[in-house]
Amino acid sequence: MFYYQNCNQRLGPQQMNYHFSISLKNMYFFCEVAKSGCSAVKKELWRQETMDVPVPDGFLRENHNPHVPFQHQLLIKPFQMGRTKFNEFIRDSNVIKWAVVRNPFTRILSGYLDKVRRNEPQFKNIAHRVAKLRDVHVSAVAHNSVSFEEYCEALTLFEQPLDFDQHWRPQYEHICADIIPYTFFAKLETLDEDSDDIARRVGLAKLSFTAGRSHATGSNEKVQEYYTQKTADIVRKVYANDFEHFGYSLEIPR
Repeated sequence: MFYYQNCNQRLGPQQMNYHFSISLKNMYFFCEVAKSGCSAVKKELWRQETMDVPVPDGFLRENHNPHVPFQHQLLIKPFQMGRTKFNEFIRDSNVIKWAVVRNPFTRILSGYLDKVRRNEPQFKNIAHRVAKLRDVHVSAVAHNSVSFEEYCEALTLFEQPLDFDQHWRPQYEHICADIIPYTFFAKLETLDEDSDDIARRVGLAKLSFTAGRSHATGSNEKVQEYYTQKTADIVRKVYANDFEHFGYSLEIPR
């Protein structure tokens, strides 16, 4: 199986190297998913990686923001291994392959509240599709004019996984679940409760995912406020693979 080549073809080298992380120390492959606790998980995995290494006090806090370019992250990246060694690593049955996924309803709402309502740079990705819906120039699309329904309608205009910004890209395609032979998927909804089981399965020390949650939006408590039958149907359609393969209910969470 040409894991490296197929993932690279889908995501492109920048996205693949940013989101894919490898620990040669602990023998695992991890793919982060934006808006699925990625900051908290990355910070904890980096802490685990340096646990037995003498580093200066405050090293992780001061020098390793979880969103730094992939060249400065603490775990190994695919480009550092090269195509052949990456393929061999993924093929190895002793290597744990895992990711943290999230209910599409809350994840997509979180992307809206965080990146659209707060006018973050990623808004441009949606603004271009909203402009197409409105038949106007993108410069005429203000972030505070885009409703949640319009945002959901814009999601239907993306054609390829790479067209989506990572914060609303379908998880199944993003993590290349049809390419990488994953060992298991953890769920954000039960991440803290499952931390001991995750540590056991990956072979890590006791895990703590409390750091790095600066982009939290409280979307779990706002689902009923934002979703309508129309927007729920859109999310069910666009993220059908996520619902099916990660075992999430098609009913709006309460």
